This record gives sequence, structure tokens and C-alpha cells, in this order.
Amino acid sequence: MTSKRIAVLGFRHEAMIACPFLTDESTTMTWYLDELLDVPVTTLTGVFDTIAAEDGFEAVPLLFCRTLPGGGFERGLYEKMKGDSLNLLKEHGLFDGVLVLNHGAGETDGLGVHADTDYIVAVREVVGPDIPITVPFDHHGQVTQELLDAIDAMACLRTAPHRDNYETSVRATKQLIDIMKTGRKPKKAAVHIPMMIPGEKCMTDYAPAKDLFGMLPDYDALPGVTEAHIFVGFGWNDLPWCGMKAVVTHETSEEEALRLAREIADKVWARRKEFGLKMPTAGVREGLEQAAAAPEKIIYLADSGDNTTCGAGGDLTFVLQEAIDLDMQDIIIGGIYAPDLVDQCIAAGVDSEVTLELGHHISARKQIKTVTAKVLASGDAVDTSAYTNLRGNDSPWAKVQIGGVIATFHSARVSFTGPGHFEAVGVDPTAHKIYVVKVGYLHPQQEDIMNRNICLLSEGVGALDFTLLEYSKVKRPCFPMDGDMEWSSIEGVFEGNKGLLATA
Repeated sequence: MTSKRIAVLGFRHEAMIACPFLTDESTTMTWYLDELLDVPVTTLTGVFDTIAAEDGFEAVPLLFCRTLPGGGFERGLYEKMKGDSLNLLKEHGLFDGVLVLNHGAGETDGLGVHADTDYIVAVREVVGPDIPITVPFDHHGQVTQELLDAIDAMACLRTAPHRDNYETSVRATKQLIDIMKTGRKPKKAAVHIPMMIPGEKCMTDYAPAKDLFGMLPDYDALPGVTEAHIFVGFGWNDLPWCGMKAVVTHETSEEEALRLAREIADKVWARRKEFGLKMPTAGVREGLEQAAAAPEKIIYLADSGDNTTCGAGGDLTFVLQEAIDLDMQDIIIGGIYAPDLVDQCIAAGVDSEVTLELGHHISARKQIKTVTAKVLASGDAVDTSAYTNLRGNDSPWAKVQIGGVIATFHSARVSFTGPGHFEAVGVDPTAHKIYVVKVGYLHPQQEDIMNRNICLLSEGVGALDFTLLEYSKVKRPCFPMDGDMEWSSIEGVFEGNKGLLATA
């Protein structure tokens, strides 16, 4: 018996258009064909494991592109990645199904449309209207009408911090296999919810997100429902397709899918004022002082304004400068993007003293501070097998000590999201009192080792108060910028479902 062939391809990119650094090859890795089988990314392994366990189905790996969050794709890089994807689809077809592994919050410089939509629509045009396509989305992604029209079903993350990437890929793969077996394509309905919420205010460890995402399995269990979704979206971007979404797929009934999507949207909207920062928070100086006075070791501080995991530049030294001014001891500040400082340190050599000018920031105001630092170590790459799936780790770096503060500088943008990054630059991730990382909420491996954490409400393009941002392209009114607005889910029904409203 000939196996049914499933194409596996896509990209995972979360773009912040306010970041001054476009996403280029320095923070992007692309794998081709059988290389995908050895990439240690759970989004991939969930797909391959599920297909391998199913008799009569064969995974055909084509292309997978993964980036560090940052500015939009450099246009040439995106067009090459997209072109390679489409060419591989044509060269290795015919296919019986397609898994597109996109994140959902991708953007491309100068493209003018949502990058994930552009890519998925192009995939649909190549494979034709009858081949089923499913996607395991991140819930910080965006959904457009054109994207919904181009796919047949989807799965979506339900935890933040994200701990269910593997399970989400499994669900998307099982949906695809079910469509291929039965020929039954789900009906889809979506509602745009006019809310811009950062992920840090929608952590699923806390209400209301805990309750809202926690109810989704109950919707999945309803007769006929394929899967129910809440998309938080990417609220930093002032783009027409941004905002929260409720999406439901149903085996047979678009009317029921829309009824449930509206019900979910209404429940999200009813609790809109409960979304907030539920983890410990403080201003930069206050948070540093609290950490210094605390009895615990292994205190992780999040430099949220320069959060590279949402696409900020990673080049800001406001927290470093404050720690120096406070004469702090036993504090590690990791992952500062500063290629000029790396060059100086490498030229000076290990064990040398070097005069550094901190604060020539690109992604925020300059704040210059001249310091004397001792070069503790340097290298050609942050070489850790646990994180080889992200570029930036292979760039030169330097570790310096300034008084009681140790900092690492890097020649490419990086993101310290687990203990392996500290270990790779010779820092024990649990031996010191305080660690500063450029994230918003801590990532799972950081949560698992820390004894205390504080989210620093720091300056930068990743700042968490959206009422201070200027929105001109997002449809208004929109919460929380227009705090007293009224709204009903009927107003947010996607264009493709509006024909049902006359009979609703």
C-alpha cells in the first residue's frame, strides 16, 4: 500500500515592527529536507512522532525556518525562504496533506500584508484547493480572513509561558490525518476581539487567562467541535490585522462554529479589565534593590522593556548602568547586544582592563556611562547544543566584570531563555544571587530553577503599558486605549461568516 504523503514546511517568526533591527541571516536558521529530522524543536518532533505512529502516512520534510524574535524579515531573506518553500513543494509533490509550521506573528519589511498569511496563501496556490492544510499556531500569532480561507484546521498553544508546543503540534497533525482519512473538512468561524494585550498580562498561571484558556478543552469536547482557540495576538504592532481572536472549527456546522466563537469572544471581553501583570513587578531601581535585600539566591529579574523574546533589540544597558550605580554585588546581566563592545574586549584580551562607553543605544534614547571593566572571557560562539536551533549563538561574545556586576556582550542579537545560555559563557545559572535576562515573563526552564523573580518595568520597545503607545492602523476603538468603549461580539464577526448573521 502506498503511504499518504504529508509535506512539512514553514517558518516561526515573531516580529516587532518597532524593533530597529530587521530579522536577517544573523538571527535566522533554515533547514532543508532530511535536516529537519534532527532539529531539536518540539514543534517539529510533535509532527514527526505523530505521523510515524500512524500506519499508511509518511512525513516529507521540506523546509523549516526559525528566527529570534526581532524586526520584520529583511525582504530578500523572506522572499528566498518563501521561494525555496514553494519550489520544494513543486519538486517533491504530489502531496496528500500539508503541515505548515508557522507561528502566526510574522511580518516582512515592505511587504504590506501579514507575512504568515502571504506565505500560507502561496502554499495553498501551489497545492491546489483540495489538499488539506493544518497549522500549529502560537497563540501570540495573528489570524486573517485570507489565512482562514487558505487552511482547513489548526491547533494553537494554550499555555504562557509556553509548555505545550509538542502537544499543539500533535493536535494539528492528528487533525490533518483525520481530514485525510475521512475527507471531511471542518467549518471555520472567527471573531476579532478589539483588545491589545501583551503576553505578560495574559499568563495562563493566573486569572483570567488561566480560566479562559482552561475552558477550551471543554469546548473541544462538545459534539462536532474540532477545536476552539483564543489568539492573544501581538499587541505591540500597530497593524490592521492585530488584536485578539476567538476561532472555532466544527466538523459540519459553520453556524455552530460561529455561535461558539462568539460565546468565547464574549467571555474574553467580559473579563478584559482583569488582564494585568500578576507576577511581582517593580521599577528598575526598586527591583534591583529588592533583589539585593532578599535572603534568597537565584533571583531572576526580567528586563521587560528590552525583551528580546517579543522582538526588542536587546541593546539597552539601562539595567546594567543602574546596577553599577547601586554598587550591586553578585549579579549577572546576560545577553546585551553590543558588537562594538565585544570588539573592544576581544582586542584587549582576557584579564585585561578596558574602558567601555555603555549606552550607545539604537532602540531607545542614548544614556552614556563610561566604565572600567575587566575582561573575564570571550569566544567566537555561544556554543551550547541545547540552543543550536537559534542563530546569534554562533556570534562572538565577551564577558566582563564591572565592580560586583558581571555582564555578557554579544555581536549578534541573542536571547537568554534557559540555563544553557549562561553555562555557555561560563556562568553557573544557579550559583549567583541575581540574574538579569532580557525577557518579559520568565521561560519554563528559568521558572524551574529560580527561587524568586521580579519583572522590571524597564524602558524600551517591549514596554508593557500599551496605553502609552500610538495606534493609527489598528481599528479603533480598542481596549485598553479606549477604556470606556462598548462592544458586542457581533461586531467582530469575520467577513467570511457575516452571511450567517441574518439567520443567527
